[in-house]
Amino acid sequence: MVTNIAKRTPGRPKGFILDEALDRAVEMFWEHGYEGVDVDRIARAVNVTKPALYRAFGDKSTLLLKAVERYAITYVAPRMAAFQAEPDIHKAVTAFCEATVNTASDEAHGGCMMAAAALGQSERVTEIRSYVAQGLTATADIFAKRFEKEMKAGRLTRTPSAKVRGRALVDLMQGLQLRAKVGIAREQLLQDARSYVPLILGKQI
Repeated sequence: MVTNIAKRTPGRPKGFILDEALDRAVEMFWEHGYEGVDVDRIARAVNVTKPALYRAFGDKSTLLLKAVERYAITYVAPRMAAFQAEPDIHKAVTAFCEATVNTASDEAHGGCMMAAAALGQSERVTEIRSYVAQGLTATADIFAKRFEKEMKAGRLTRTPSAKVRGRALVDLMQGLQLRAKVGIAREQLLQDARSYVPLILGKQI
């Protein structure tokens, strides 16, 4: 993924910042899907020429892959960091679920951009699906490690297992995002998400 925004390659328009262009691509792919956006439209949105966009990111399919990576850094990573930083496990899970709902319920796009990309028809869809699968597995593992820590400290029961809890929280996250995408109201989703937390944590000691 392109991360160095300080350097300018030959022919890049002055003021063309790669991460800002990726952010706009994320928004457009998220709102309209892969098939609903063309490179010309993205180029106009970031005020550059189509050739300049191709030079920076490659073809449309490659741009989508980079946008998926950018989405993960921008929207998913902060939620995971907040989850790990919160010392109270009940608050950590609740806040994670609420943040997931709030992001997925955005009126401009909604749902999960990564899931939409994985289900699309991009030529890089196999790579995107692999990236998303690895990300979901890694996320479940992070949850599981935290749950295992809580179990060892005696703050959670030993059943269900940490691994089951971790995967259940990932599945919950995906379900909330899907329901948001099809138009379920944010307040309903928040209410449901909060009610699911005891199911994930089990009986706290």
